[in-house]
Amino acid sequence: MLNIIKVSGPIHGYALRAKVMELSNNALTPSESTIYESLKYLEKRGLIKSFWGKAAGRGPPRKYYVITESGEEVLKVVNAEALVLAKLLQLVAKG
Repeated sequence: MLNIIKVSGPIHGYALRAKVMELSNNALTPSESTIYESLKYLEKRGLIKSFWGKAAGRGPPRKYYVITESGEEVLKVVNAEALVLAKLLQLVAKG
């Protein structure tokens, strides 16, 4: 989720859920409660921050999320570890 928030810029929860589903070709279909609980968790730890903004069109204001500097640092570490894991899985798959 952090990477999606970073790449997408300010994004609200519903759009984030749609993006997860799109990027996974609907293999991942997180519930709205899962998305919002995850966002609360990330915000509580200072990895993202939120603000209220106008929705496109005439809809009510929405809560938008952006990544923080701490979130960027954590994302760098996680991405580096994911690359190591991917290489290990390739080695194991080759047998």
